[in-house]
Order: sequence, then structure tokens, then C-alpha cells
Amino acid sequence: MPLLKFNSILTLTAVGAVIAAGSDSAFLGKNGAEVHANVFDCHSCDKCVVGENPNNQVLTSSDCAPCAMGAQTWWPCNVPLLCACASSEPTSAPTASPEPAPEPTPAPTTPTPQPTPAPTTTMTMTTPEPTAAPRATTTPEPTPASATTTPQASPMPTPVPEFGCSGCATCAAVVDNSAGQAVTDAECAPCAMGAQTWWPCNLDGLCRCSGATLVPTSAPTPTTTKPTPTPTHGPFPSPSPTPPSPTPPASAEVCSEEGPSCDFTPGEGISSWFTEELFNEMFPNICSSSCHGCNMLTYKCLIKATLMYPDFAQSGSDEDNKRELAAWLGEMSQETTGGGCGASTENSDGTCSCGSMWCDGHPGGGCSTWGLCFVEEAGGSYCSPSSTYPCVPGKEYKGRGPKQLSWNYNYGQFSEQFCGDRSILLENPQRVATNPTLAWASSIWFWFTGGACNPGETCKPSCHDVFLGTKPMCAGDVQANRKYGLGWVTNVINGGLECGGAGQGKCDYRVHSRVRFYKHFCGILDVSPLAEGWTEEENLFCNEQSNYVQAPPQVC
Repeated sequence: MPLLKFNSILTLTAVGAVIAAGSDSAFLGKNGAEVHANVFDCHSCDKCVVGENPNNQVLTSSDCAPCAMGAQTWWPCNVPLLCACASSEPTSAPTASPEPAPEPTPAPTTPTPQPTPAPTTTMTMTTPEPTAAPRATTTPEPTPASATTTPQASPMPTPVPEFGCSGCATCAAVVDNSAGQAVTDAECAPCAMGAQTWWPCNLDGLCRCSGATLVPTSAPTPTTTKPTPTPTHGPFPSPSPTPPSPTPPASAEVCSEEGPSCDFTPGEGISSWFTEELFNEMFPNICSSSCHGCNMLTYKCLIKATLMYPDFAQSGSDEDNKRELAAWLGEMSQETTGGGCGASTENSDGTCSCGSMWCDGHPGGGCSTWGLCFVEEAGGSYCSPSSTYPCVPGKEYKGRGPKQLSWNYNYGQFSEQFCGDRSILLENPQRVATNPTLAWASSIWFWFTGGACNPGETCKPSCHDVFLGTKPMCAGDVQANRKYGLGWVTNVINGGLECGGAGQGKCDYRVHSRVRFYKHFCGILDVSPLAEGWTEEENLFCNEQSNYVQAPPQVC
């Protein structure tokens, strides 16, 4: 088996067997099944179950299942010996299948997650931090209307919950937790402000607020009413690009369980230059038997969704349009990846390397050909208390769609602005993984809004604006060293985990994977990944930018 992540030799003992790193040895797992353990755990096998679990964490085979083939990269997959290959000998990594996959099934995810996704099966998730027009193609893109500042009634002080860290800036472990799981302060730290959404953040009682909080105070503060890009539905004229709320869909079918047909007139919108052949070149493995995107994340439904946001990739510059499409699909590919970049390192010349990966030798771009692999996280409720977007009992607001839309407030606000009724997706969140138009639209909605923005909050900027440079550069942005381009987009999407001091340096494996997808897609679209004046260091990566936990968004 090739060495993928570790170079040191590790010796383990399980039921009297000695297992050396780099070799596969069978032993009995917690469930009594014969498993094959190695230092890579489940990176190279198609079935994963509970392994030796030396610290006796509360764990089931369902928790380990998404780790198969290295699809999920967080807990429990990233903790040695918690999970192990089951039954048969480890298999080689999935390879592309020329035949369409059967009807998609729930991804064993999920990272975003993820990326779960990350793919997650997922993806390296990248689950979003809590947050988060019409024009003829021959005319310049309208300048986004400036945000308006309105006085806000003084909110009542909000108590900080003892457990759960979605409303506080510092998060610590509950060592003596009721679940009996081994958890540390370092593992809980990313849960602050809800930035990380998977283990240990998604289990009650493992982490708790510690230190100063960022909950609303009783003092009145100005709030930003961010104009929402207006989706259009049907042949009627597009409304003004700056209304406070979008026009509801012309047909309820748009937000139904399976959605409408995705037929469109050839040459409409970006289909005039972004063809199905180019889409297939970008995603040759989407119909692999290892993936679940084949019948959901289709080219036709992508185009149909972009037509509802007519400012997307429709500026006066062909090169900017291609770069924006490559950036959007690159970020979404990392959220849903079946390949990704598992162990990125920085080389002596400052460039990044993913190390050895199972998909390196795949034709057409190696691991960069495995985007849009997964659609839905395996599990997770992601419910944050909210009177505006209340969770519906029994519903899960886990990662779904190309963006892996997560949390009740994102489902609720997207439903409110796109479907015209917040309750539609709060009551039926699964539709984002069963309705292709909703799946793609949820991703574009996030691209144009930066995610949900509740009353009393200052909104993050839109990915569209920070990529193209149409967002005004506030004094706080300058101080935070934010630069227009892909790096700032990553900061909006998942900066609390990947950018500034939160990430693992320039070559954080998630950031590097996003950059790699972006550059690969720019190559297919025959456009330079660097706009005039850009550099890779400043405009594609985000390690030198403060994230939004460190430097909150401002109005300017």
C-alpha cells in the first residue's frame, strides 16, 4: 500500500496482534467483526467499522462508515485507531466509471464540511461558518447598490448557553462529559461562533463557551440591510437588482420535492460559452459508482439555476466571467470532493504540494477531476436556536447541495428569499438534495449573499463582489489584509477554519484544494487564473488575511 499521509513507524497492539504502520493486519473490532487496521485507517477500503478505539470513545460503525475511501476527513476518521477497514482486504481507491451510476443514494458522508463533505461522504468540510439582476449580456454589469444603514431597536441581552459554542468567541472542552468521549480544548476551539459544525461541535455537552462572548448586547447598533440578488423565475421581466426581498417563484414547483424540468433555450445566459462538453471535461467522474452527483448536479440544472441569477458570470469581461465560473465551481468542488488534497505541505520555494494521493494519476487532471462527487452529508442536525428560523422537530439541516448548505438559519433565509416562504425548506430541508434546481440555486444564493444575515448582524460580503472587486474596501478590510480574489471568497465561505490564524498556514489542505480546483478549471476555460495585478500569494490564498472571527465585517 502506498504511503499517503504518514512517514513515521507506528506500532499498535490490538487483541494481542502487533500492527506495523504501512501493513494491513486483521483483528477483532469493537463490534466483533474482523477488521484490517493500518496507519491510514479507512483511507483505502470501501467499508469502515469501529476499530480498536483505545480511549473507549462513544462510537458506532455508522460514525465510521463515511471514512471509507478517505472520503470524510474529520472525526472519527482523523483520529488513529477509532475506525478500521472491515471484512475484506483494503481495496484500491475508486476509479472513474464510464457507465452512469444508479440513482443517487444518501452520501455516506459532507466539508465542507465538510464535505460528511466534505464529501462525506464527503468532502473536506468546510461547512459554512455561521453567517452566513438583470442585465443584457452586452452591457456592463450594474454596480451593486450600496448597503443601507438603518437604526435597530435595542435587542434584549442574550444569555450565553453553557454548552454549545455558536454564540461565543472562545470554546473549551467538557472533559467530564456525559457521552464519555475524549475531547480536548484544542478540538473544541474551532467550534467558536459556530465556525466548525462537525465533531465535537455537533454533539451536545462536549464543548462549552469559555471567556468573552460575541452575543448581541443591549446597546443599539446600526445594522446593514444587505440587498439580496433577486432570483427570477420564468419569462417575466427581471425585477430591480436591489429590492429588500426577491420576487417569489412564479411556480411552486421550483421549490417542490423534485423540482421542474431543467430545459432551457440553447445559448441562454452562460450556456452561450459554457458548454456541456466543458462541464463534462471538468467533472468526468461525477457518474462514477463512487459518487452521487450524477443525476442531481447536472449541467442542465446548473444552467437553469444560473438563469435565475442573471448577474452571475455575465459582466462585460469574458475573462472575468470565466474566472468567476471557475472560482464558483472550484469552491463547490472542494465542498463535494471525492478527491481533494489530504495532506498539503509547503515546499521550499513557497509552492504547495498535496503529497501522494490515490487519484494523482487519473487522466484529465488527477484529483481535480473528482469535484461534485457527493450531494448530502451522512448526518448532523445543525440546529441553532432561532425565533426567526426555528428548527422543525425531526428535521436535519445538514450539508446538502453543491455548497453543502447547512444550519437552519441558512435553510430558512434561502427559502424565504428564493421560494418566497421560509417554512418551505425549514419543514422540508431534504429538498435541497432531491431537487436539482434547488441544489444549484442554494449554492448561487450563498455566492451572492455570503450566507444568512439576521437582524442585528452586520453581513458578510458576497463572494461575487469580493471575487470581482466590486465590494468597497473598508478600513477594516485593509487592516485585515483582505485582497480581492479567490482567497477572500474562501474567507467568506469558511475563513473561521481555514484563513488567518485558524488555518494551517498558506498550504492548509482545504485552501490548497480550492486553489487547485480553481486553477484546473481556469485551464479548461482557457483563461489565466490571475487577473491583472493579482498574485497567487495575495489573491488565491488566505493565510495572510484575518478571518471574520478575528476581524468582523464592517459597513462602508
